[in-house]
Amino acid sequence: MLIYSTYFVLTAALGVVFVLLEDLQARHGLADWEVGLIAGTGFGAALVVQTMLSPLADRGVKVPLSIVALGAGVLGPVGLAYGSSTLVLAGSRGLSGIGLGLFALLARKALIGLDATGGGAKLGMLLSVAVAGFISGPFIGYLFEPWGFEAPFLAVSAALIVVGAPATMAILRSEFATTPVDYSVIGQLLRRPRIQSALLVQCIVLGYVGVFDSIVDRFLTDLGASTGDVARAIMVVGFPMLILPRIAGNWAEALGGTRVMLPALLCLVPIMVGYSLVPTALWFAAVGLLHGSAESFASISSQVLVLEVTGAEKAAVGTGLLDAAGLISAAVAAGLAPLIYGASGKGVFVITASAGAMFAGLALWRIRDAAELDRVAAAAPV
Repeated sequence: MLIYSTYFVLTAALGVVFVLLEDLQARHGLADWEVGLIAGTGFGAALVVQTMLSPLADRGVKVPLSIVALGAGVLGPVGLAYGSSTLVLAGSRGLSGIGLGLFALLARKALIGLDATGGGAKLGMLLSVAVAGFISGPFIGYLFEPWGFEAPFLAVSAALIVVGAPATMAILRSEFATTPVDYSVIGQLLRRPRIQSALLVQCIVLGYVGVFDSIVDRFLTDLGASTGDVARAIMVVGFPMLILPRIAGNWAEALGGTRVMLPALLCLVPIMVGYSLVPTALWFAAVGLLHGSAESFASISSQVLVLEVTGAEKAAVGTGLLDAAGLISAAVAAGLAPLIYGASGKGVFVITASAGAMFAGLALWRIRDAAELDRVAAAAPV
């Protein structure tokens, strides 16, 4: 429970920024590209730690990773509260990304333990907690903002100290499935068609998140929504992901990651186009219910697909690669979306959907190749 609670607070810290980006831009007179840089830096920082440090988690290194995760997670929101320059704000966002990225590696290893059996449901629960934090963040921002712009950021930092310290101790006491991996295992995994397909799906899911992270507050404000309306709309969009990921994880583990992933993948692209047609925040939330449902199944099934290849021993590297691919996509999307929105308005959702369609086609192609390799292996003499 402590691990889940800490993950909730870390994602809530990102959600606080979500609803206050418009205020941050006005407060410091930031250009669109500066907002994109700040929004994307958190994803980029998480990407670096997920890629570079995941082998250490699979080797059983806990203490230094845990300390850095907690410290970075606490300091990031404080920097956003009191920073004024683009460099400081982007660096603070980066610290939050480091904290979240490292803690995610350690949390998954601790929850999966010595055996990947049942990992789908556990990862599904972790995703639900993350979404709960993410959609609670805007409400934290909305509720605490009357006490000053800094108050929401300080609130999540304080909460992280309270729950993060005992959660770190729980991780240090937990049993990890370990193996003497090195960085060569990254290349080995990247050559597997199932891993490639899972990475492409994660690029779609997190790319869409990057777009939302950087422009939805501005988009809904342009539609006439208040800060409270934005927070409520985001909560509706995220609601399915509070319930469905654990179910999706059980289904993916029972039926296979591919069978659960494909229908969800085919739904995500047209749903994204739907956002370009909404006239109000209420309609935005209605489309978002469909989006959150499809994303629940797509995200967790891709994680189960990775576990099918890595097992518990290499889970940190495998899921770290998955996160890294998604974070690259999110960082690029978060950086570009404000510029595209400034130039084309609602057209940003059509452009995002087009990119998603391309990645979906590639993912389906790699799944087909994986199925063909399975047929050849099954037909080979023993």
